[in-house]
Amino acid sequence: MEDITMRKIFQYIMLAVVTIVMASCTSDIEETTATTGKNNVQLVVGEFPAFGDSQTRAIGTPDEGKTSWAEGDELLLEMTSKTLGTKYAAFTYNGSSWELTSGELSYKEDEVPTFPHVYYAPNYKWEAGKLVLKEGKAAGTDEYIEGKANITPNGQGINVSFAKATRNYSRLRIATMPNKQITVDIDQYIPAGSNMERYQDIALTSDEKGNAYLYGTFGKSAEVTVKYGRAPLATYKFSQATVNAKSYVLDATVISANSAEEIKSAIEQEIANSKYDKNVILTLPSNASSSLFEAINTAIKNSGVEDGTVNLTLMGVMTIPENAFNSLSGDAPGLLSVYLPDVTIIKSQAFEGNKLREIDAPNVEEIEFKAFHKCTQLEDVSMRKASKIGLLAFSECRLLRSVWFGALSSVMSYSDDGLGGIFDKVNTTNIQLTLSTRQAKLGLVPTYEAKYEWYPTGQSYWDSEDYSKNKILGYTFRRIIRADD
Repeated sequence: MEDITMRKIFQYIMLAVVTIVMASCTSDIEETTATTGKNNVQLVVGEFPAFGDSQTRAIGTPDEGKTSWAEGDELLLEMTSKTLGTKYAAFTYNGSSWELTSGELSYKEDEVPTFPHVYYAPNYKWEAGKLVLKEGKAAGTDEYIEGKANITPNGQGINVSFAKATRNYSRLRIATMPNKQITVDIDQYIPAGSNMERYQDIALTSDEKGNAYLYGTFGKSAEVTVKYGRAPLATYKFSQATVNAKSYVLDATVISANSAEEIKSAIEQEIANSKYDKNVILTLPSNASSSLFEAINTAIKNSGVEDGTVNLTLMGVMTIPENAFNSLSGDAPGLLSVYLPDVTIIKSQAFEGNKLREIDAPNVEEIEFKAFHKCTQLEDVSMRKASKIGLLAFSECRLLRSVWFGALSSVMSYSDDGLGGIFDKVNTTNIQLTLSTRQAKLGLVPTYEAKYEWYPTGQSYWDSEDYSKNKILGYTFRRIIRADD
């Protein structure tokens, strides 16, 4: 029987010396010493290898990105032992030392194991000996760096080095609004960690500086489109493939306008930069005053564009004031489309008489008296949270074809037979109406000043006879369909 002590198997779980040597673009290696619960551990940690920005223009708020190890960072190691086979492990940095958080690394005392792979790849995890995306993660939204590892000369620890690691991908910094969710459409793109070109539609959230990042290779003629909701913020087509380990920046910033002068300047700039569609995208204060809307109307009219050709997006503002874009009693130009991602209330006669064709306001909950009265060119309305609608809100909108509301809870009418309702003098049999799956059957009761209100009765609308007849609010529609909120 062989000597058991000579056959002893050692388990090395990064409780000995771990050395991480990093390439640095900015400063010398920093050295720290820390103590775990069991052993003294000395870590030599270099700064994270930072990207060098290739752009010459300062766009948004420049940021070096990650430059050093931070608490929660993870390293993924693969180790091969001739006797014990291949093992996989993940180590997490706790702010002072690296701790084994999954898997194991084990080898015999008298052998020198090898490390075929070591990764810093935050989007990935080991699964059955392969790197797979973590739940909720998308390829190309973080780094994917491969380093080297070897046993220390005394056999008591593992040296991990990224000093000679190279990035076989580039970084795209998207400069936009702070702390906002955006979507990025990309073609001719190979995400970091992949070898396959693909089309991607990626959701990103910008940081407090307004930066969002993509990591990968963008091919010649690759096109990147950045959107906030449905509003296009920027589109760029690469004239040549990106260079590995280089950082690029895409301007998807939005002009913030807090005064009439800023609005005038911004609209002039936006329209001048529009080659085809006349897109005006502004960020306004949440409580923007009527004077700012007057400035928007004046600036558009004075820009020289043809009436009814401007696609207007207003971000930040939560209320559209009375008569804001009223073309009957005001001097508002006709618009082509309006996108209001943050608005919750549209006040009385806000768009009365405007020639707009489409409005999308996904967070609007309340629409007041005659808000869209006599919008004779209006075809599409998307207000998927709207629940409270005032008298004659869409009266005389004769071209309406598609309307999307939420779960209606209060809809006003002048009579008990549907006449004088929100769709007065509209042929609703031409309209496809979409309502929330939560929509209740509505009943009509008199309120005040000879007015009536449609209110929820408690029964599901979708179980009612009215639904089978495509009827609601006293009107008959071409079709009524249900949709999730």
